[in-house]
Amino acid sequence: MMSEDRRLVAVVTGANRGIGKAIVRRLLLQTAKPMIIYLTARSVERGQQAFDDLRREQLRAAHTDNELRFHQLDVSDVATMQAFVEYLTLMHGEHSVDVLINNAGGVVRGPAGDVVRTCDVDTAYRSVQLNYFSAVNVTSVMLPHMRPNGRVVFMATALAQLGIFSGDLPKVLVSDELTLSGLHIIENGFVSSVGKGTFSSYGFPPMPFAVAKAGLIAYARMLARVLAHDPRDLVFAAVCPGYVNTDMTGPYAPLTPDQGAETPAYIALTDDTKRLKRHNGGLWKHLKPLKW
Repeated sequence: MMSEDRRLVAVVTGANRGIGKAIVRRLLLQTAKPMIIYLTARSVERGQQAFDDLRREQLRAAHTDNELRFHQLDVSDVATMQAFVEYLTLMHGEHSVDVLINNAGGVVRGPAGDVVRTCDVDTAYRSVQLNYFSAVNVTSVMLPHMRPNGRVVFMATALAQLGIFSGDLPKVLVSDELTLSGLHIIENGFVSSVGKGTFSSYGFPPMPFAVAKAGLIAYARMLARVLAHDPRDLVFAAVCPGYVNTDMTGPYAPLTPDQGAETPAYIALTDDTKRLKRHNGGLWKHLKPLKW
């Protein structure tokens, strides 16, 4: 079924609402580069609704060069990742993806849907699984299928600055010796130390969401370093969208989801590859590199 379609292929995870949906909208309505955009979501119903909303918006705008597709993807379920990759390979060949935007994630919620703001072991575990391991697993599955000059984006937060850590952790997180297994040990160590009440003595703050996102920032840096000589010339970036008004942050955040989508869409679309390469693996915010 593979065609000779030369359009770029973009995949956005967790795209049925908020910033993820806004990223898809930006990619869909832009006219600079013909694209096939995969809107993915865990829920088929909510993903299909987002697809229908954006497709209607595309038709009203009369920008029909780009194609929107929906595919179910649960970033916590390896089986759905493998099924999606098999579908992409069938449709687009072994190297099937130009842009991967890891947007799925979020804060931990309680039974009533309220945001959990405590730093207990359950919250730490769920946050690290949701915001770190899920994105790492998706990327690990997708990386062999990235096309030359492919771009991989991790949605992060400036709250995950190195300054929230103490002791040796800041130095370890930016070390050129850091491996993926070492990064896993750090993230799992945070969860374990929260359970024991010793997290502060190891240099961790009582901020599960930020600790998990810091792991992604370190992961982007590590991938850029480890794959620096990969012939595909891949680009990696962590992006802070800013304080965006979503169901995660509440109504007082000043930025719209569309504003939060600006920088990840820029990384995906810009022709200034020299700029991206200069800051490969770095953290970005408001279209600019941000010192971590």
